Amino acid sequence: MATTLELVREHGPAGPAFLRFGREDRQNLWDAIGNPRRDAALARRAEEARRRLAQEAAEREAYWP
Repeated sequence: MATTLELVREHGPAGPAFLRFGREDRQNLWDAIGNPRRDAALARRAEEARRRLAQEAAEREAYWP
């Protein structure tokens, strides 16, 4: 991970001022350092939401004759 003082001054530590090696876009600090537990929690939440929407759609479909 790398940054410059100019980028930090321009965007602040919460802004897109950090570059991860191997990536082309700048990220904020939290995204640049990564958090595997957060990523896993977000993936679980997204999967649960997809399942809930599918179940609701199936229930609506079963309700109509």
